[in-house]
Amino acid sequence: MFTLSDAQSLQINSAEYTHNYEAEALASFEITGDDKMQELERRFEAEFTDYTAREDLGGVTVYLKEGRLVAFYDYEQFCGTVF
Repeated sequence: MFTLSDAQSLQINSAEYTHNYEAEALASFEITGDDKMQELERRFEAEFTDYTAREDLGGVTVYLKEGRLVAFYDYEQFCGTVF
């Protein structure tokens, strides 16, 4: 199983979100009962393609290119960052 390095954890924890779908997810849930979790994660992934590996760490998906962290998506908060 993949584990983040201390530097990668710090990078994620100090990041400003570049993509925030929380309001859309909450509005959808209020209207339809569906928070569109998978749809919003697919949209995040479609907005950038510069990664070679994807790892789901439970609550957060990280995207790597040649071992370097290039993005993450917190699918419980509906927010992510592309570095």
